Amino acid sequence: MMGCALVATYPITAASLATTAATGKSPTDHAISESVDKDCSLLKVLDGNPICEKRLKPHEVPVQDYTRQQRLVPNQ
Repeated sequence: MMGCALVATYPITAASLATTAATGKSPTDHAISESVDKDCSLLKVLDGNPICEKRLKPHEVPVQDYTRQQRLVPNQ
């Protein structure tokens, strides 16, 4: 029950945890991303990666074309 009391006492923390769980980024990461128009996450620095990367525009996102049928096993 102590955990429920903490969530009720600190709703911003609960919202932060929910946001991070849903998106993989904290509210701070989202704020930084919007302010610099890049995809940012402070946790990337732990992996030795840059904090911010170029944000892809919808037309830049790679898409797999599934309209062409491909045979995975040759006919016998």
